[in-house]
Amino acid sequence: MTTLPTRRIQIEGAYNVRDLGGYETTDGRYTKWKMFIRGDDVSTLPRSSQDVLTDFGVRTVIDLRGVREIDSQEDNVLSKLPHIRYCNVDIVGDMPLPFQPNITGHKAPKSYRNMLDLCGDKFRDTLATMAETDALPVLFHCVGGQDRTGLVSAILLGLVGVPNETIAEDYTLTAEYRIDAYLGSNLQPDTDPAQYTSEAYRARNCPPDVMLDTLDYLEERYGGVEGYVKSFGLTDEQIATLLDALLT
Repeated sequence: MTTLPTRRIQIEGAYNVRDLGGYETTDGRYTKWKMFIRGDDVSTLPRSSQDVLTDFGVRTVIDLRGVREIDSQEDNVLSKLPHIRYCNVDIVGDMPLPFQPNITGHKAPKSYRNMLDLCGDKFRDTLATMAETDALPVLFHCVGGQDRTGLVSAILLGLVGVPNETIAEDYTLTAEYRIDAYLGSNLQPDTDPAQYTSEAYRARNCPPDVMLDTLDYLEERYGGVEGYVKSFGLTDEQIATLLDALLT
């Protein structure tokens, strides 16, 4: 019996690990399963979860976190596995970018625009690593698997023509999975449970309108996702490699 691929990869030690496969493009093609995996913090996975990723075929792990985020932990287990190439591409670095919610308590679209404009070389480096020989399948992650990872995912999906609405839906899936982390470790006894629903998480942290605004911005300023990555030096050959890897 053949087991069908699933979006979420449920493993102990992480909440938001999922496959970018199975999304339909505007020309009727589909993104490949088991090639590009997005995730939240996977640096302290137990051995059983490491084995799941090994069985999945992961060859490269791209850690999008900053040096201080990495150094704050005692261990980074995937960086020590001999059969996995570990790369750190610190997307944000020391830049004081405004990632905080705005005065209404919701994420401001401008934060993603700033990240894309000011850190384009880091997004280029991330995609260039993915385009290297024998890099795939790849797992890329940050802390929550939402902002930095969400933008890399949006760039990949936009590059192959997945509709903006679908990309925004993929972005908001974080609310379905990361809410488990809040319920499991962050829920305080005197906290209103209504604040800890996936709907509340989505509205505050990953509303679809924020991603739609971001994609519109890339279209207006750079002529689209491909124009954006080319503007920061990703080559036609690298783009062709990614397209071939992403599409069935």
